[in-house]
Amino acid sequence: MFFGLGQAIFLSLHARPFAAYLVAGLIASAFGLWLSRQRIIPFFTVLMLFATFAGASLVQFHLYLVQAPTLKKPVYTASLIGDIVSVEPRDGRTRLVIAPSLIDGIKNADVPAKIRISLQGAIHAVPGDIFSGKAKLFPLGVPETPGDPDFARALYFDGIGGTGFALGRNYQIEPKNRAGISLLEATGRLRLAIMARINETLPELQAGLANAILVGERGGVPPELAEDLRKSGLAHLLAISGLHMGLLCGVVFFVSRLVLSMIPAIALRYPIKKWSAVAGFMVGALYLLLSGATVPTQRAFVMTAIVLFAVLVDRRAISLRLVAIAALVVMVVRPDAVLGASFQLSFAAVTVLVAFYQGPGTKWMATGRDVAAWERAGRYFGLLLITGVMVTAITAPIIGFHFGRVSLLGVLANLVAIPLMALWIMPCIVATLVFMPFGLEVVPLTILSPALEILIHLARLVAGQDWGLWYVARPSAMVVAPILLALLWGVIWRKWPVRGLAMVPVLGAIGTMFFVYQPDILVGGSQKDWVIRNPVNGTLVFNGKISSFHRSIWMSRFGINPSKAVMQTDRCGESVCWFERHGQRIVIAETIDDPFYICRHADIIVVLKQDFPIGACKTRPLIIDDDVLWWQGGAAAFLPVKGEPAMYRTVRDTSGYWPWISIGGR
Repeated sequence: MFFGLGQAIFLSLHARPFAAYLVAGLIASAFGLWLSRQRIIPFFTVLMLFATFAGASLVQFHLYLVQAPTLKKPVYTASLIGDIVSVEPRDGRTRLVIAPSLIDGIKNADVPAKIRISLQGAIHAVPGDIFSGKAKLFPLGVPETPGDPDFARALYFDGIGGTGFALGRNYQIEPKNRAGISLLEATGRLRLAIMARINETLPELQAGLANAILVGERGGVPPELAEDLRKSGLAHLLAISGLHMGLLCGVVFFVSRLVLSMIPAIALRYPIKKWSAVAGFMVGALYLLLSGATVPTQRAFVMTAIVLFAVLVDRRAISLRLVAIAALVVMVVRPDAVLGASFQLSFAAVTVLVAFYQGPGTKWMATGRDVAAWERAGRYFGLLLITGVMVTAITAPIIGFHFGRVSLLGVLANLVAIPLMALWIMPCIVATLVFMPFGLEVVPLTILSPALEILIHLARLVAGQDWGLWYVARPSAMVVAPILLALLWGVIWRKWPVRGLAMVPVLGAIGTMFFVYQPDILVGGSQKDWVIRNPVNGTLVFNGKISSFHRSIWMSRFGINPSKAVMQTDRCGESVCWFERHGQRIVIAETIDDPFYICRHADIIVVLKQDFPIGACKTRPLIIDDDVLWWQGGAAAFLPVKGEPAMYRTVRDTSGYWPWISIGGR
């Protein structure tokens, strides 16, 4: 817990601290451990502090390892040449990650290690090929306004220093003249080959789902279906996680053990259970490589590998220690994962399930041999229901924080989807992997097709019940994080005197709620889009030509149901828009012709594409203009509450000075 907390605190700072501070903290806390080694409570208290410094130090070290140039401003390049690292089909586009050897217009010392570009249509390319052509490149995209998602951080830790798109179709993709290919290139080519076989056999929607489940490539899932899966609480089926890894390795383990047990000469002389565990591990490792090794897959593989290793050494593996080891491995490999929804949802769910089934739920797991089949089935679905309720409860704060909505019908949808995955889809996936080298994948894929169709119809049916979705305004991280820490603390400790300490972060979260306010105005750093909120009825007013992407993000942020957008949102298409909120007169415009008139009649002035004259106003209105947006990024304005002055915060204020945050060319 505190190792991850140290990483989260480090990445939430305004800038990278001096390494000497972290080293001093580690030394001091290590000395404290030595002094308190004979007193358990002081020792454990200092141990938490030591773990926090250790987590922060690891991020510092990781940043040193991945440091590489990033683009600071947009670049039109007449010649981009580099090796293709990965190929990702994306809904009518193809996304390439390239390791550039040359970017015309950029000095060699400033060329990023990797860039990601988008090309129109489906193209024939494999990892290891050479790309050459014209492109427009951009710095890593910073949050549009304070509090918006930060996609740049994950790209930077992936080694990507810029994004962009190819100009037209005047590019060339040629095979690289060399002997042999790397493991990553071979894996990438294998993924593409598997996807091509699946696309040839299954219809488009089903092929997209099959590719997501088998190789972790979700680009083939249409946006409408992906949205239905999210609304119905079934989106976790697209992220290769413990469910997929456990079922895959479990099927391989039990099938191989069954086959070996049917051969007396082997079954009576050799440890076939351990052989089956090795087979399950090897298939799990292959699945990890094929899936792209995302955070949920890493966690699932580590936990599955430990379980299979326990079989080899005749030990029991399922425990909170297993969860802790998996979490530490993921945090060491990818320190930035702790701030992502994937890591948080994955470990929150598995922690509460392991804690429950190792504690009060143990007796429910035990089934006698003489129990009737109907009773076993009832117990199975009862445990599924309990599992769904617990997972929904523990992950609701995380989902609400990251996505602004919680699916209440997801519990019921998973009662159908999980048995479907366990008994039909995953066995067919295993069979597909086995039959594909022989060109016989059409048989298991044909059997798989009806199951995928049922899953699609289930997602559409549940997503269509709009009352089953609860939309919430995004809570502050200073409220959600202490609550999650309190839940984890209460789950881990068993005795109440210690468990009661969970009330400390809970009280901190409650106290924070009284000092955290929703912004009243958001102004995008792109200097195009803005939104203003009416605090009385919660309605939003956007600019006339707002992009659909920013509109959906801001509606989600304020908890607006898209189906009620007509009633809860509006647009101002005028060149100059006037509003009144909290007794404050607000003007928002791209440019202003008469600043003196605006000064006399406005308390808050937002000018998107023009510097507002400094000496134009005798009073002191709150001004957000081109100068602020260009050099500081997007802004969030807070109107006066209880006599406090109006104020605003910018992306630079909240995101700070990190290598992946490039604003105004800096």
